[in-house]
Amino acid sequence: MKKTTFLIIVTITGIALAGIIFIQFYWIRNAILLQEEQFDNRVRLALKGAVNQMYESKSDTCNDGLFCTHNCLKHDSLLPSGINVDALKPLIITEFSEVGLHGPYVYGIFSSNTQRAEYISKPAYKAQLLHSRHTASLSCIFKNDQLMLAAWFPDERNRAFHSIFWWLLVCFVLLVILVLGFIFTIYSFLRQKKISEMKSDFVNNITHEFKTPIATISLASEMLLKPSVLSSETKARKYAGIIYDENIRLKKQVENVLQLALLDRGTFSLKYAPVDLHQLIVKAADSFQLLVKEKNGSLKLQLIALNHQVYADVMHLENIITNLLDNASKYSPGIPEITISTFNRNDHIVFAIEDKGIGISTENQKHIFRKMYRVHTGNLHDVKGFGLGLYYVKSLVEAHNGNVNLHSEPGKGSRFEISLPLDYLNNKSLNLKPDES
Repeated sequence: MKKTTFLIIVTITGIALAGIIFIQFYWIRNAILLQEEQFDNRVRLALKGAVNQMYESKSDTCNDGLFCTHNCLKHDSLLPSGINVDALKPLIITEFSEVGLHGPYVYGIFSSNTQRAEYISKPAYKAQLLHSRHTASLSCIFKNDQLMLAAWFPDERNRAFHSIFWWLLVCFVLLVILVLGFIFTIYSFLRQKKISEMKSDFVNNITHEFKTPIATISLASEMLLKPSVLSSETKARKYAGIIYDENIRLKKQVENVLQLALLDRGTFSLKYAPVDLHQLIVKAADSFQLLVKEKNGSLKLQLIALNHQVYADVMHLENIITNLLDNASKYSPGIPEITISTFNRNDHIVFAIEDKGIGISTENQKHIFRKMYRVHTGNLHDVKGFGLGLYYVKSLVEAHNGNVNLHSEPGKGSRFEISLPLDYLNNKSLNLKPDES
């Protein structure tokens, strides 16, 4: 898929997702407003119902009635208007309960003209009650006094929210899933696109790496078939040597690909044995001395570890050292300056391979150990490889119960530190099955 097409799809999908989120919040807001409106209607209905009950009880002047004379009840249970407070409370509770309104709430009676409170169920909330929008006129009972029956709810704002809380929670969870799904889809697509590009680079590299030795072998074979070459032992040996060298090169490339397959399947096996790491490093360094000297470079050894025997697979450990040295040489475009050092840290031995090459950026350091990942080298086009070396190094070091650390800065070089345990028995027992490491 083209980059432009991908951006268009992502933009359209993003706009659609944003639209869905906006609509959801719009409907949530409307749902809350509707709940508030329904709440207001229920309060109004309850207050009017209470007023109607009071009107019907106006002629009731018995001791337990809503309206009594000062002679039939204690004076402190009656309001100036003659309303029995003890009878008013159950009436209010009943009317509010019938429409689904429950505490906490405050109710009372006050004059709309003088703002004088005749009664408040909780006097501490007098100011709130006097300014409440939930009122019902008592003019049908007290025509000249302009009395009002009012109610105030401390949690009025939260009631609408609480009434649709579970629906809001479900909506929120679904929106989060939708957004995360969209983000994950984009991330997966970009990751697959990156992997696809890496595979394409890998195929291109492997095609080039195989094509060159095959073409060289083919040309050398043709030369050997010529009588003039066959008649000369020197020329025959020369072309036979070329065929042999290119065949070895081709074999190593095939082994690299096979190693990748084994690492992916986790079926590689390690043959543990006591290994003198210093001897192994010296051996690998000797084979690289000629290559480094051809570039007028230097390869220094600083092997100061006192304990340098590890329990490891000799072949894979040698490959780890060789891969790191090969990278240090390849990514030093000028005069290579490579240093191999060792030291002991706690119960581990650490060997470091440091160069003064092009270095690795912080962004690339996050991916450098991934399979088939290759750092873009700008104008440095002569660096060949499959992007398997560091992936192989990290996998095999971890299989030996060790770890890899990288310290690098663009333009100043890189330092790879490999830490391996010195506890031979523990290392062996933990890694009998490398694919489980």
